[in-house]
Amino acid sequence: MMLQKTLALVLISLLCAFITNCSGVKLVNNGYRDIVIAVNPGVFDENLIENIKEMMHEASTYLHQATKQQLYFSEIKILVPFTWTVNSSLFQRSTTQSYAKADVIIAAPYLKRRDAPYTLQPRGCGEKGHYIHFTPNFMLNDTLASAYGSRGQAFVHEWAHLQWGVFDEYDDLTPFYINSDGTADATRCSKEIRGKIADCTGTSCTPCNIDPNTRLPKGNCKFFPEMDQSTSSSIMYVQGLTNVDNFCDDKTHNAEAPNSQNRICNYRSTWDMISKSEDFINISSPYTGSVIPTFTLLQAKHRVVCLVLDVSASMGLENRINKLQQAAKVFLLQIIEDGSHVGIVSFHSGASTSSKLKLIDGDNARSELVQLLPAAASGGRNVCSGVTSALEILRADDNSTSGDEIILVVLGEDNGTSSCFAEVEQSGAIIHTIAIGQNATEELEQLSIMTGGLQFAAADNLDSSGLIDAFSALVATNGDINHQPIQLESSGTRIANGTWMNGTVVFDKTVGNDTMFVVTWDAQTPTVIVRNPSGKTYNHDEFRINQTDHTALLKIQGTAQTGNWIYSILNLGIEQFVTTSVTSQAADAEIPPVNVNAYMNKKDIMSPIIIYVEVTHGFLPVLHANVTAIIERPSGPPIEQKLYDDGLGADVNSDDGIYSKYFFILNAAGRYSVNVHVQGEEGIARVALRSGGHAPTISQYRKNGNIQTHSANLPNKEGLVAQLGGFQRVKSGGTILVPSEALDIDFRPCKITDLQATIVKNIIKLEWTAPGGIYDQGKASHYEMRMSDNLLQLRDNFFNVTLVNLTTLKPRSFGSRETAIIVLEHRELQNGATLYFAVRAYDENQRVSEMSNVAKASVFVPLIEHPNDVNISVIVSIVTIAIFIVCLIILITNCVLNSVSQKRILADED
Repeated sequence: MMLQKTLALVLISLLCAFITNCSGVKLVNNGYRDIVIAVNPGVFDENLIENIKEMMHEASTYLHQATKQQLYFSEIKILVPFTWTVNSSLFQRSTTQSYAKADVIIAAPYLKRRDAPYTLQPRGCGEKGHYIHFTPNFMLNDTLASAYGSRGQAFVHEWAHLQWGVFDEYDDLTPFYINSDGTADATRCSKEIRGKIADCTGTSCTPCNIDPNTRLPKGNCKFFPEMDQSTSSSIMYVQGLTNVDNFCDDKTHNAEAPNSQNRICNYRSTWDMISKSEDFINISSPYTGSVIPTFTLLQAKHRVVCLVLDVSASMGLENRINKLQQAAKVFLLQIIEDGSHVGIVSFHSGASTSSKLKLIDGDNARSELVQLLPAAASGGRNVCSGVTSALEILRADDNSTSGDEIILVVLGEDNGTSSCFAEVEQSGAIIHTIAIGQNATEELEQLSIMTGGLQFAAADNLDSSGLIDAFSALVATNGDINHQPIQLESSGTRIANGTWMNGTVVFDKTVGNDTMFVVTWDAQTPTVIVRNPSGKTYNHDEFRINQTDHTALLKIQGTAQTGNWIYSILNLGIEQFVTTSVTSQAADAEIPPVNVNAYMNKKDIMSPIIIYVEVTHGFLPVLHANVTAIIERPSGPPIEQKLYDDGLGADVNSDDGIYSKYFFILNAAGRYSVNVHVQGEEGIARVALRSGGHAPTISQYRKNGNIQTHSANLPNKEGLVAQLGGFQRVKSGGTILVPSEALDIDFRPCKITDLQATIVKNIIKLEWTAPGGIYDQGKASHYEMRMSDNLLQLRDNFFNVTLVNLTTLKPRSFGSRETAIIVLEHRELQNGATLYFAVRAYDENQRVSEMSNVAKASVFVPLIEHPNDVNISVIVSIVTIAIFIVCLIILITNCVLNSVSQKRILADED
């Protein structure tokens, strides 16, 4: 029975993991309910509400049509910030809904005219996305919105990304390809979408130049779809075309198109994936009722938080109560926002109130709360007594606990925790949990999961700063990143007597306000010195030293100078563990700071953990950062892993600012926690425009035979924006429970995603990145490659098509480049022939990877290109005319010569 309960808790935990917006969307009687659309605190316009309603009315009808009358949008919750002045009779208080967990967010972009709706989709095929992002300009500017067809159509396009994990059927980077007929075609689905390939400036168009080596259009050549289409698919290509109101199915799907849907989803159609998703399992018939959604208006409020701290007898051992004081002190002095209310409860066998709710209105209020933190430990452990007391305290401000927060810190077992589950669910409060060590009650995480809270764990040893990192990650979830503390540094080490601990903290131009250095130690006060980039020294005497809780604090006045800050700590006593933590806020309220979000995901017990780290500047991805994950395990030393944004292994898309890595070094059942360190180097880290994954515009199209340009002021598509400069960030990525059943699973090599093939005469060159022997680590044992002249035959019957001999190729380590050269000795490829290739990797125990992407190679004789890049048809016409003229001249010349010759013969005869 206990095992079943543990597995149930684990499965719930694995389902949501630490994803900050684990969606609360429900599907009831064919209708989606509890969809949350949240407005960022930096946005204020009451017209948004009516436009949201109008968009969702239209989207519901459009979705109903697109899903063959089976699904619609039933109930929508619109969440506005606490800064809005609203009619209280129309708005309810939010409960577990928040901006950070919303399905749709409305927030201004960092750069102007970057209003394309998009969905953040870090995970693989068929897996839910994180959120849909609309800008206020998109929601309020009807001319701009019409460039996407309509807001409702754009919403359904993005909903398919978010809810069903399908991908786009267009491709900005590969707009054309050679189809199976050997001719150039536009990347789209379905192929029934009509249009014209041309090189146009405004409404003036010329035929395209053709690359002689690829036979593909080049230069400024584009595909201009007809506005009025006779086909109904597909929404994931361009949703705004007239009559397009369906997804590509198996009959209309263009498997040849080199787009994200084919590449990531194994050439399956979008409707095939959607119709086989979890949403359709319990649908038996079309829905014939009203598809008009209902709306609930919600308003967020200032944070109301109660710390619920374990002070049982075991907390008095091994310096635990002191570390709890240090971490809670950092939260009270630096993390919790002004305007919030905070209370403190401690519990052992029973609970006691250390502080009722106190308004955070300055440093004095913060200091008063710090003085009330518990300093002694004794007795047993009753988690529910602490939670119940906290709920009572939280009612003090407005007689309600809806949307209030509890930060619950627990060390060991308590078999009675489930007794307050019903009370917690009814309260509407959010519980964030921090487990100290592996012995904390197994039901702890269920409290956070059922209330939409976050889950953390801190190692139960002296040499750990996990508690400080967990408290530092508990910032507000309202999306106001410009007024939230950001952790720049978290380091700790054991220092011997007479030894220095030195470190560097990089302050970039986006942070610097409200900066604080915090140093903690175990026993004896060390000497601390901090130097700014100009050489100014902050000596030990300028720190606020507290001998009781073993902390030293330095608050930098004004805006901290950009550059490298150096700290030096000298230990002049017994060997002890010393930590340094640095937090800061945005330097300019109008410029968003570089931000980091970290989380773990485990799809099911049979799958490995995947660590994700999102690095952004505003909503723009940050590229080429150095990202390291440090994973605390139930036993043994922490594991360090580098994360990459290269589109290989666990990483779905390269250069999207999301760095990923598989983790499967599991040594015991229990809690696995991750902390990430992110660094950007001067001259290397860059901010990029977000590419792909967004609803496409109909910026230019054909209507009545003419090219027309949309009147909206749409942005062009540049590449990288700018170098970012050096920066440094630290972020806790939470914890995940791993059951014993997951320890003995043998993982296979990861899927190869970048197979490429080229053909020159009868010689084929194949290249790909080597997978690991265990997902993306180590190396495979051998490869199996197959080829066919039919793409779908290769996909569906991989083991029954022609085998390619790779027996002499010995796999290299993950990330290495593999190359294979094949000579077709008994097969003469004709001009225009196409071959498809795919490969699988095996480990030493014959576990086989998924089939790779399909690489395509076509044979054709290169065209002769005019030196001035004149269009091929023009060249052919000129050459034809020239030949005709030459032949005419020769013919005339021959006729003249023959005539002259005849006259001479006649003259001779006379």
